[in-house]
Amino acid sequence: MPRVVIVGAGIGGLSATIALAQRGFEVEVLEQRPSACEIGASLSLGPNAVRLLDELGLKEVLRQTGAIPRAVDLVRWDDGRLLHRTELGASMEPHFSAPQLDFFRPELHEVLLARAEQVASIRFGARVVAVADEGRTCHVVLGGTDRERVEATVVVGADGVSSTVRQLLVGKDQPVFSGTVVYRGIADRRDVADLHPAGVNCYWLGPNRHGVSYWLSGGERLAVTCAVRDAAWSQESWTLQTAPTEVLGYLEGWHEPFLERIRRCTLMLRSAVYVRQPLAQWSFGRVTLLGDAAHAMQPFEAQGAAQAVEDAYALAACLAEGPDDVRAALQRYAAVRIERTRELQDSSRAAAEAFYLPDGEEQRRRDAEYAVLHRRQPWGPRQPLWEYDVRAALRSAPRAAHGDASHDTGSSASDDLGYSGRSASASVL
Repeated sequence: MPRVVIVGAGIGGLSATIALAQRGFEVEVLEQRPSACEIGASLSLGPNAVRLLDELGLKEVLRQTGAIPRAVDLVRWDDGRLLHRTELGASMEPHFSAPQLDFFRPELHEVLLARAEQVASIRFGARVVAVADEGRTCHVVLGGTDRERVEATVVVGADGVSSTVRQLLVGKDQPVFSGTVVYRGIADRRDVADLHPAGVNCYWLGPNRHGVSYWLSGGERLAVTCAVRDAAWSQESWTLQTAPTEVLGYLEGWHEPFLERIRRCTLMLRSAVYVRQPLAQWSFGRVTLLGDAAHAMQPFEAQGAAQAVEDAYALAACLAEGPDDVRAALQRYAAVRIERTRELQDSSRAAAEAFYLPDGEEQRRRDAEYAVLHRRQPWGPRQPLWEYDVRAALRSAPRAAHGDASHDTGSSASDDLGYSGRSASASVL
């Protein structure tokens, strides 16, 4: 079996580690952060991702760690008037074969890391500065005085929106600021139990703003999130802290119970939303991309982490089908995933536009559509996203024409590894 080196120990990288190890691959993960400490706020996984993690042996621990909402309410920004309710909970599982699960991000990361450490080697403080495809093998080079070389059969760049591996492959294309800043708050149950009903996820829709609040950690924490269009610029970060008063300054006239949730948050993180322009190619010889490194998207359909999980599952499946011709396997992986993620990048932008409508004719038309949506989509606006099953996509996608591994030489490495004749070896300082 090939030896896979994964660059990045986030949600996508760890999911890929578990999926590949389950299929018998030797995996090493290289993470540039010095330790496993993960900081963040809330994260949702739809059933399209949860059922894949279930298949990877995480079913019981995920349900112990996350929270399962029984309903989602869309409400008006100013008075909290209900626009649409989607009933979820146990009733949705027969349809989707899994629930939606909402997590405190550090807890989900801890679950994935604990499993990954059982089946793979994980190194922290390992900063990748170069990658090279040599034909029959490839390798990465780590920063530091000794410039350690780590050999691999396959390299996976799962190192986030500011991916070094992507930069090495396609050049210094910068992430694009979407114009939206997201404030992600956390409150303890004892501080907000009187404000938020059990098992309900609430979305406030308003002009150039939207808010979300839902339970995490089995109901012990409440996520309180607000997205602000045209806010002051902020760096992309999971760890930049601010005071709740900052976001309150953008919410004059908003529903008072939502504002009170924000006031009671004990943690508030601020992050600009950055997106990547879609790539026509993810796989370059023996090197490929995964998750935000390939397709960072806006968060308005709660699919960023879920798409990284779908990538992870598809990557492992394609490599397992063609371990003797990893180039063809990686091309098939990209072919299965590119269109799906491009569609979600587009639909996430469209969802933002629908959320942000100012009061007026378009807003009233949107609200009228919400009022009857249950007639065609009983599981709400995200039903089509959740029904998608990457396992079915893999079954129906054409198999790549696998070549003879004995002829897998480095003759085309420069074409495979980058655009416009970039070298087969690339590095950053």
